Amino acid sequence: MSLLRHRWMLDWASPWEYTAHAVRREVFHARSEFQDIEIVETEGYGRCLLLDGEVQSFELDEYIYHESLVQPALVLHADPRRVLVIGGGEGATLREVLRHRSVEQVVMVDLDAQVIAAARAHLSSFHSGAFDDPRVRLEFADGRAFLERCHDRFDAVFIDVTNPMADGPSFRLFTVEFYEIVRAHLRPHGVVTIQSDAVTLHGLASAATIHRTVRAVWPHVFPYAVFLPAYTTDWSFTLASSTPIDPLAMSAGAVNDRLAMRQVAGLRFYDGTTHERLFRLPRYVRDAFARDGEPSRDAAPIRESFPGLTHHS
Repeated sequence: MSLLRHRWMLDWASPWEYTAHAVRREVFHARSEFQDIEIVETEGYGRCLLLDGEVQSFELDEYIYHESLVQPALVLHADPRRVLVIGGGEGATLREVLRHRSVEQVVMVDLDAQVIAAARAHLSSFHSGAFDDPRVRLEFADGRAFLERCHDRFDAVFIDVTNPMADGPSFRLFTVEFYEIVRAHLRPHGVVTIQSDAVTLHGLASAATIHRTVRAVWPHVFPYAVFLPAYTTDWSFTLASSTPIDPLAMSAGAVNDRLAMRQVAGLRFYDGTTHERLFRLPRYVRDAFARDGEPSRDAAPIRESFPGLTHHS
């Protein structure tokens, strides 16, 4: 392990904006069949996983991201028992799902077994042993290919994959055709939540395209966002269902009561008050999401390209 006190890691939020993080040392680095995998220890936010140079999450504030991704959908569902997680290599999405005692089985599908191995060894504070919970079934496959051959249906699906980078492995998981496959695997009253990119003032295009794409498949769609300190920007998620739901119709007290009923313990960010805040998007975001435009389709998928990522020429 070499000392890298003079290395600065650039985390791009849009093609024209980044946050720089001082790196103390490299913890792990390998090239898998699919991508470059790196775990570093930053000076300000602890350990961080990078895939193909793109930041995934930071140790000190990952709970804000992962609680926001998982908890609203599970609270809104009356009785979530079978859950699918696509992506989520750090294991923190899995950790959040498993907090709910009603959940009987979680299938986690990740493309890259080497990412899971690295997380098991070096990101224990992220997964907290979730990979070894008896309710968990791990599958190593492309998420889309898995669903195309899978006959199971789920109460909740969480899509926590890397951004749709132009030369990355995930852009086919942000299209109308893929979301139609996901919808077909939801049980009645099932919900899906998708990580849907940054919502910076000048970087709304990707999130708006993802929102339009989800709207093309599901009738009930609710975007929301949370500020992530390490990212220095708001990050968006998109919750959708085929049956009517309304996140803001559930009071703070009702959210807290459901968490208590399910014996959900250990949350550090999410509760009833936070739930109400998450779905109150600023007007410029709502306006961007309301504009007409084309959704992402297999024939013309959304593909991002940030100039600072080292895997681009």
